Amino acid sequence: MSNLVRFFATFIIITAFSPAVMAITDVYQERLDKLEFALKSNPELALTLIDELVSEQTELTSEQHSRLLVLQSVQQIYSANFEAVITTLKRAERLNPPKTLLNSIYLYQASAYLGLHEYQQALDVMSKNLSRIEEIEDTEIKISSYLRLVNLYLDLQAYSEMSRYAELALTLSHGKSAKNECYSLLYLAVVELKIQNLEMAESRFKNSRDFCQLNNLPVIVAMSNKGLGDVAIKQGNYAVAENHLLQALEEYRLFKFQIEMDSVHSLLSETYLGLQQTEKAQEYAGLVMALPDKPVNLSFKKIASKVLAELANQRGEHALAYQFLSQHQNITHTLLDDTKAKAQAYQMAKFENGEKGREINLLNHERELYTTREQVRELKRNNDRMGLLIVGGSFVLLAMFSIAITGQKRKYKKLAQNDPLTGILNRGTAQNMAENRYIKDMFKSLEFSVIMFDVDHFKRINDNFGHGTGDWVLKHVCETILKNCRSNDIFTRFGGEEFVLFLPGTDAETAEKVAEQHRLAIEAMDSKYSGREFALSASFGVTSSSSADLSLDPLLHRADIAMNYSKGNGLNRVTVYTPEIGLSRSPAYIVKSDESPSEFAERTQIEG
Repeated sequence: MSNLVRFFATFIIITAFSPAVMAITDVYQERLDKLEFALKSNPELALTLIDELVSEQTELTSEQHSRLLVLQSVQQIYSANFEAVITTLKRAERLNPPKTLLNSIYLYQASAYLGLHEYQQALDVMSKNLSRIEEIEDTEIKISSYLRLVNLYLDLQAYSEMSRYAELALTLSHGKSAKNECYSLLYLAVVELKIQNLEMAESRFKNSRDFCQLNNLPVIVAMSNKGLGDVAIKQGNYAVAENHLLQALEEYRLFKFQIEMDSVHSLLSETYLGLQQTEKAQEYAGLVMALPDKPVNLSFKKIASKVLAELANQRGEHALAYQFLSQHQNITHTLLDDTKAKAQAYQMAKFENGEKGREINLLNHERELYTTREQVRELKRNNDRMGLLIVGGSFVLLAMFSIAITGQKRKYKKLAQNDPLTGILNRGTAQNMAENRYIKDMFKSLEFSVIMFDVDHFKRINDNFGHGTGDWVLKHVCETILKNCRSNDIFTRFGGEEFVLFLPGTDAETAEKVAEQHRLAIEAMDSKYSGREFALSASFGVTSSSSADLSLDPLLHRADIAMNYSKGNGLNRVTVYTPEIGLSRSPAYIVKSDESPSEFAERTQIEG
């Protein structure tokens, strides 16, 4: 479900356009209201209304014309025509719309830039608009703005921030705006899916589907059904996935929502492969692979190319399987680079924009101090002592302000880099640090190792003793690991109860010893301080770099396979990845480095 809700913020249909905001209540205003409603429920009617209003746009006021352009941009987003969206919204901006309408213009611009994978521009637009959001008194518009911010965090894979703002939007909208409450529920379901908390994701998608169906929001019902289908795929329940995805596809077709239809096609290809309905799998995968090679389609093609590779392999067409697997790997690397670009843009924007804002505040304060000093000089002619006191007070004030600024800077830096529950580095920060260190080690011909581990029976602990006890386990496991970490090790929470240690300059043998030390330390933890009595252990997977590894992605994949091998073979153990484990655990063949199609075909015939 990699693209569910990626462009979802575009369907928070312009809460800025409430009757209280619009002062003019003439026939055109009523027709614009009708168009806004049609965009949510009747796309065919919406297209007709847009054409009619465009033909009469000379009769509209400047404000009404701006509103029409924004509504047009919503329809363009349905068609994934993001370049046109930006052009249309810039036209709307040039008409000097009111603040509330300008707020929507900037939010939609950010969504369009996300669709084009132009992350820095999206962040710049959001940064420019944040101050406007805080000035808006209308609670519903604020909620809408927060939800769009949630969408930005989703695309940047900042799931803790995403969850925080979605919870805030849900609290503000509960009992007041069914529409925004529906969106908030869906976002919270997506968070659970992204962190692989599948049972909670399934429950929350069902809640959002039922709630949105009750409140006549069919697009979000479709997204909820798609989410349930994605969860079912990950759980291996392909028949259930088929039912949910076909429902979602039918609902999307009503809105001609092409980008989401393409996403469902990719998931259906994966579903029918699991159901061994090869013709349907081939059909849907073929639809996806026929899409243009645009960034927005890459995640769909990643799924489809893997499906086609497996189908070709089943038919014994190994050269074709090689071709599709190579394409799959190329797309995977491209998406990984894109993820790095997003993380870099996010970190730069988060700190640079924060620094700029604090710098502006400091300059404003210095300007105030300058004015005060000028007044002091004037007063000094009459009273030198009073002037000295005022100057001294100004310097004390500046010192206090500088101390406050330093404290805020440290606070925001820690929030951006650390997991809020455990206090260790979050996934994005740690992986970025590890990638940089990996590149340096690679150039120095040094080995690099990765340890991945998962707390055993964590769900059982949560179910039996409550989430408070589960949180205690995660925090104290992290404290235990940190006590045994070496100075260069990079430790992060990867999601849920899963953790990763990046070990620069470390070979496999040493990494295995490190993992065993950590395993024993967790096993020796005393749970009685949590108020409950239970045994603790963890399953570890270890791997080290090879000359064929161009990034950390393949190391993480191998460490995950080794960890799952530990979990499937008794738990509470350390497994070092080997090719044999990889073949026994991996569902598809992996193209080896420097391997020709004929060599691949010969090997897969033997190994298959």
